[in-house]
Amino acid sequence: MKYLSIILALALAACSSAEPVAEPLTLLIGTYTDATSEGIYRTEFNPATGTFSEAELVIKVDNPSYLALEGDMLYAVSEGDRDENSALNAFRYDAATDSYTLLSRQPTRGASPCYVALHKGYAYTANYTGGSLTRFAIMEDGSLGEGVEQEYELKDGRASHIHGIFPAPDGESIFVTDLGRSEIFRIVAPDSEIFRTELTAGAGPRHMAFSKDGRTAYALNELAGTVSVFDIEAEGLRLKQEIASDSVGGGGCADIHLSADGRFLYASNRLKEDGISTFSVAGDGTLQKIGYTLTGIHPRNFTLTPDGEYVLVAVRDSDRVEVYRRESRTGELEATGESLSLSHPVCLKWIK
Repeated sequence: MKYLSIILALALAACSSAEPVAEPLTLLIGTYTDATSEGIYRTEFNPATGTFSEAELVIKVDNPSYLALEGDMLYAVSEGDRDENSALNAFRYDAATDSYTLLSRQPTRGASPCYVALHKGYAYTANYTGGSLTRFAIMEDGSLGEGVEQEYELKDGRASHIHGIFPAPDGESIFVTDLGRSEIFRIVAPDSEIFRTELTAGAGPRHMAFSKDGRTAYALNELAGTVSVFDIEAEGLRLKQEIASDSVGGGGCADIHLSADGRFLYASNRLKEDGISTFSVAGDGTLQKIGYTLTGIHPRNFTLTPDGEYVLVAVRDSDRVEVYRRESRTGELEATGESLSLSHPVCLKWIK
């Protein structure tokens, strides 16, 4: 009996000192529906094993190529090729039925909405071929008011291609990337633009990320294949570094993210030697490229798990979401060989 008590005590001690089992994470995936995908899918990612559950269709909708979440609301663009089939959709999640209900669908008035962002009671879409930014008031029930479109004129013969909207660290303004005119502009109030930052002609700014202290902005330039590093100042963005992400002339950089601790920055590159660039971040926010990891074909949006242990990459033309383990000390990425099969995935969002 004495020995049995000792054994039980040791077993209890072992259990109490064991690390808690990681809970599965819920991931929503936006897709292009020009092949076999039908809309927005959901999967559970298990961080203990680095594997997915089977993807399930949760919302049937056309070309939901970018998503934004707030509480039980989900906003998804429908990226059409004409004004008539381009829209922003608002869905509400009902936990009791584990389903989404469409509350409203509003035309974006500009074609090819490729990004949606939420900021201070408004939803904004970046309308790529429409060359415009559309603002929607979010109603009390989460539905959308009618869109107000802001169009931009030609500049030096270059048409606007608005590609992204990024709430600034100050919580008051948003940054907007114009790939066509190679500009980034900042908006404080819905109708008040306060400054523009011009990049090198042909740079093509696409997506942005910001340091935790709010002092540094990073812009990924799709066409030039570079990352521009800026100091965020009261009067605007001040360029302090430009560094190559795509070093083989692919001309198709896509997405950019910082690790949660701010020590590493990652950027996806397409069209030639597709993969993810890894940069270390110095104390002043400048970058040093320290690695490159090949991926499947056409990596678009990617995301880090909340604990930073994995990077998941939507590789559109390989029809899968790939899993890479991340070494937190060095920032290095390594393919695990695990993936989720899905036609044309392009946007990954965690449900928190």
